[in-house]
Amino acid sequence: MNTKNYLNLKLEVHILYWIAFLLFFTLIWGTYDNDYERNFMIQLFSLPSRLVLVYGTLFYLFPKLLLQEKYLKFILYYTLLLVTTSFVIQRPIIFYFIQNYYLPFQSTSFFAATELMNTVIDVNLAAIIPLGYAFIKIWQNSRAKNTLLQRQNHVLLEEKEDKFIYLRSKSQVNKILLKDIVYIESLKNYIKVNTIDDEIMCHKSISSMQEILPAKTFLRVHRSFIVSLNFINSFSSKIVNLKGNSIPIGRKYRDSVKEVLEV
Repeated sequence: MNTKNYLNLKLEVHILYWIAFLLFFTLIWGTYDNDYERNFMIQLFSLPSRLVLVYGTLFYLFPKLLLQEKYLKFILYYTLLLVTTSFVIQRPIIFYFIQNYYLPFQSTSFFAATELMNTVIDVNLAAIIPLGYAFIKIWQNSRAKNTLLQRQNHVLLEEKEDKFIYLRSKSQVNKILLKDIVYIESLKNYIKVNTIDDEIMCHKSISSMQEILPAKTFLRVHRSFIVSLNFINSFSSKIVNLKGNSIPIGRKYRDSVKEVLEV
């Protein structure tokens, strides 16, 4: 997947964003000290580090890590990119150029802790809007795809004799035969589909799975479990056993489970 597909913005929009960004902060800081020209130059010379952070994140970290659901790596590499752009690009520009011409005070140490922290905050500030926008577009795109898959699954279950569903796992879509599903387990925002040969994780609720699975074959026995009737070996009032797995029966589901299994 390519982040460009999510942003889908023309070059002019990017240019207008950065112009608006420059003018906004020039106005904010210029109003404070009534020196708009000086503040405009400070914002202008701060652009290189901000551009590297924003576009390095959008066009490399997003598609390579975030969209592949490598969240911890994304956070780590984003932090490293932020620190690198702040210390290697922004801080030298401020220390060796900006403060000599545009700042009323002089920092005597390149590695002054407060100055370094202010630099990191200043660089990261520019990323909030574009990265926030990208996050929203990715979320909307993912939601739209899941909705489409949900509709397709309903159609497939109605039309196909050898029934199957499609489930998105990370960056790929998996075709799963219903006859191969042993049970489904809810894990907070994810579900784990246990089949005869594999385990598939996908970002989906167990309730939405219950809606698309045929009730004559699959049974909700717990708020966290759906089981296939085809694989049940034995059961009691509290447990269903299937293929070496003991699945608890929730108190809320005991009557419906008893009704289905003992009829």
